[in-house]
Amino acid sequence: MADQNPMAGPQVVPVDLPPAQTEILREELLGWLAGIDEDLESADRLPDPGAMAREAEAFRRLLVAVDTREIELPDEEARAALAKAAEGYDQASRHALVVAVHDAHQALLGVLSATDREGAGR
Repeated sequence: MADQNPMAGPQVVPVDLPPAQTEILREELLGWLAGIDEDLESADRLPDPGAMAREAEAFRRLLVAVDTREIELPDEEARAALAKAAEGYDQASRHALVVAVHDAHQALLGVLSATDREGAGR
């Protein structure tokens, strides 16, 4: 669907997240910022220190958004930085495998928990 008003500027929207998610995001954002800051200490060895600095600024904006519960959109750099970090987290934590194993466990538990199935055990 086309933007209703392509000339409209950024707008502030609420960031209404549960406290548990807010705390998780705050910790993650602070960790990512610390990692970027550490990498930027040896900026001469980085392929694009400017891009990393922009990513750090995006994470800082997200941290402010989580704390103030509002964010100015659109913010494509923040969206891209978070998407990249989230994908990296999923890969590092082997999220797809964890979900598949969880689903397999639940499927087998469903079979084991069926008490009123016709023909069960026959």
